[in-house]
Amino acid sequence: MDEYSPKRHDIAQLKFLCESLYHDCLSSLEGSTHTWVNDPTSPASLQMNDLIEHIATFALNYKLKYEDDSDLVEKIDEYLDDTFMLFSSYSINAKDLQKWRRTGLNLFRCFSTVSKENPVSHSC
Repeated sequence: MDEYSPKRHDIAQLKFLCESLYHDCLSSLEGSTHTWVNDPTSPASLQMNDLIEHIATFALNYKLKYEDDSDLVEKIDEYLDDTFMLFSSYSINAKDLQKWRRTGLNLFRCFSTVSKENPVSHSC
């Protein structure tokens, strides 16, 4: 993102990054259905943490560039917080996973709303 990129382009980049994180997280959970054992120090977990940090930086720049668009940034922050909390623990239970999925779905609904509306202003 730079100061000259259009808002719809910045939103598309944020959406792509968040969807990439979501799919990376889901792929790390394959194999079990009730409780997952997680290694927060594994290369996959460290890569997810790097992606979370990259998205957080991008979202901060987005927030500074579009001060009036706080709803989307709040949803991204909530999603990143839930993702970090879920995947930084050694075990993941179904209840926590369901909460994380709900947060992700709320964010992706917000992205859908944003892409259908006028890119100048919106509310999630």
